[in-house]
Amino acid sequence: MPHAYQLHREQHREATVQRLGIARELYDRYTALSAPHVTCVRVRKGTVLQEAGTRATHYYWISSGVARRGHISVAGEDLTLGFITEGENTGSHSDMMGGLQGEPAREFFVAETPVEAWRIDWSAMQRHKAEHGFVHEYYLKIIECSIRRYAANLQIRSHSSAEARLAAFRSQFPGLEQRITQRALASYLGITTQYMSRLRKTA
Repeated sequence: MPHAYQLHREQHREATVQRLGIARELYDRYTALSAPHVTCVRVRKGTVLQEAGTRATHYYWISSGVARRGHISVAGEDLTLGFITEGENTGSHSDMMGGLQGEPAREFFVAETPVEAWRIDWSAMQRHKAEHGFVHEYYLKIIECSIRRYAANLQIRSHSSAEARLAAFRSQFPGLEQRITQRALASYLGITTQYMSRLRKTA
């Protein structure tokens, strides 16, 4: 099983090292170290990978498919925060750190499409981070990338019109619109599904 994980990681190596701005050696060292702590999962669309309100103890590295990241508002509304695709990790850093203290997660992750992923033990990787400097370096790059993604999401949502938000989404994440549901995209853009349907016909 770890061998299959390493093969999947190799398929996404070039795109990931470019996205994170790291050396291939660092990527490969992290892959080898994490391999004993992974479990392959294949889930259907709609499967919850992490549930809000329960303690987060694992995260997922996506080898194929799309996961949706979100949270439940005070009013009980399901709000979409973003999407995770091939070569990326699910998991909120604050939820994972809180999970080590027994605190419940505030965010959820759900399979937006059928997903093949690798479930990784967070506490085991945290022990490795304390023991190996290169793991700490890898996580810093992951966090930096997450901050850039967060900034991109904020920039998309900062547009005053739904038309502009949709155009910015298409520019930032080319091809993703065709892989996700209209409902998920509407939630991300902060509009109703009915308006999303009309917008797609004209935009």
